[in-house]
Amino acid sequence: MASTSPLTTICQLVQQVCAHANANTSIFQKNEAATRAALIDPILRALGWDTANVRMVEPEKSLGNELRVDYLLRDANGHPALVLEAKCLNQSLDKYGYVGKILGYALALDVQTVCITDGLSWHIHPNLHNGKSEPLMFTLSESNPVPAALLLIQWLDAARSGHGIQLSPIDQPPTPTPPPSAGVSAKPTKSVTKAALEQPKKLKSAAAFIELSQLKLLELPAGQKPKLLRLPNGAVKPITTWKDILLEVCQLALDTNPHIPIPFPDKAGKKRALLSPTKQPVGASTKATYKGQPVFIGTNYSRKDCIANTLYALQQLPPNQQATTLAVSF
Repeated sequence: MASTSPLTTICQLVQQVCAHANANTSIFQKNEAATRAALIDPILRALGWDTANVRMVEPEKSLGNELRVDYLLRDANGHPALVLEAKCLNQSLDKYGYVGKILGYALALDVQTVCITDGLSWHIHPNLHNGKSEPLMFTLSESNPVPAALLLIQWLDAARSGHGIQLSPIDQPPTPTPPPSAGVSAKPTKSVTKAALEQPKKLKSAAAFIELSQLKLLELPAGQKPKLLRLPNGAVKPITTWKDILLEVCQLALDTNPHIPIPFPDKAGKKRALLSPTKQPVGASTKATYKGQPVFIGTNYSRKDCIANTLYALQQLPPNQQATTLAVSF
């Protein structure tokens, strides 16, 4: 008796999800939870992800500072393997803020692949840490479900993360080496040493970040706030407000440049000081320390002025702190 192939099963489910989406569009367009339960969860389960097992599929994973992942998929060892962000049906998946946000997830969790979907349309961002952020985009609503089903299996099958695979060391096949493309010579594979495996993973700056000097505020949605800050020395820090960017850069300047004149005027250079030896009588400020003495960082600025003064303070960093650019992620 013939058995049903896994691809056939996924194709049938894709058709069912499309029919369900078409029959209940008005609900799914306004209800993200319904979209997840009826359109996304069935796909994940069919691909081997147990959505009831929070150690395998952790919903609403908090990364602190209001950064929250809709789905964190973990590999067989419990490590983050893939992030999935859900949106209501027919919601745009390529908004400026969405893309920066999901790439920020990848950086914070050190995962290579992030997906964003409204249940029918899928954008998969692979190989993020290699500097490749162009998404692979497809939809389940095509007349032929096979191409979309194959892509789901290729990128989201739980077996890719080790689930359901039980191989003894003797039975494990060698990792296949893909044939080189025409005209491209194959590079020898580097062996992985024990020392390399024991090295702590470092967050790498891919296209997850937008240089602060290139940021176009008018393109940001109202109320949009940054979630991650990459400092010029390469450090990445979670943030929640535009003021945090100013504070972090000023603090880095105070920590690395012993020749900043105090008081140090703000960019306007008129009545307010960005760095002052005493708390200013008007406006908010944050206390810090400079060469053993108290100093106050002025923060009573609008979003636009926070960015302007941050770039102004950036000029006080010594050259050895300029390994990369100052950038933010949403």
